[in-house]
Amino acid sequence: MSAFTAVIFSPAPGTLSGRTIRSPALSRPTIARCGKKIVPEPPQFILSSRRPARSSRPPWVPPCLRALAAAAAALALVLCPPYIIPAHASSIGERLKPSTPPYPCEDVRSYYHGLEGFSGDVLMAKLGAVVSPHASLRYKDVWEALKILDAADADHPEASSEVIEIYSQRAVPKLLAGKPDGWNREHLWPRSYGLTRRPSLTNLHNIRPADANVNSSRGNKYFGGCAATSKKCARPANREAAPDTETDSERWAPPFQVRGDVARSLMYMAVTYGFGQKDAAPPLELSDSPSIRT
Repeated sequence: MSAFTAVIFSPAPGTLSGRTIRSPALSRPTIARCGKKIVPEPPQFILSSRRPARSSRPPWVPPCLRALAAAAAALALVLCPPYIIPAHASSIGERLKPSTPPYPCEDVRSYYHGLEGFSGDVLMAKLGAVVSPHASLRYKDVWEALKILDAADADHPEASSEVIEIYSQRAVPKLLAGKPDGWNREHLWPRSYGLTRRPSLTNLHNIRPADANVNSSRGNKYFGGCAATSKKCARPANREAAPDTETDSERWAPPFQVRGDVARSLMYMAVTYGFGQKDAAPPLELSDSPSIRT
């Protein structure tokens, strides 16, 4: 059996980035006063029957009609504003159709239906039966999946040119995947703690993009803040890591914003592979004793 220790962080309030589309302010147009203006007219002489007939419309009518038309147009914009579609991140000015979620939201009540009243190993086993079915990817295909799941532009992940690194919380080009000065695949549950082959090795719930240097610094340290007895606690955990990270000789604390994500990933791995894996790989188990590895 292989056991792994992790501190289950409580999720910290995260910051959701988004775009708020504000329509341009509409100023009320100046409306000309409509009224007959008395203008003395010169005497008219009919010299010929071929002279163009004089218009019977008073001279003040055209300006008033134009002013009323402008006022009506402005009122229409206020009452029925046009539908504004944001420009695509990669091609400013291109109008896109409103995006719709590719998958419907899961109904939690039906998803976990039938699990009430259980506890301990029985509950773990039943939870595992619910969450464990998934498609197993080849390890090389994980790169492309991360470029979508962790894209910097969550609204248009396939068009986004960057991914977010989990420990640095910064956007980096997708093209730097696998490069020494770029980002690589970080296993939140370390590979050395029981992830020997598929499907646990390539499970996307456990893999996130991370700066290559920061990933190396974390190694297989278990998650947790520096111990009170630590002789050396580095803050941040690495010069490329987020400011709110820290590490000592055994522990590694990720950014506050993703601690809830990390905790849920570890719990998922323990539930999914806690009762054994394929090909005789050891079961995974959460522990509060870092030295346990049997």
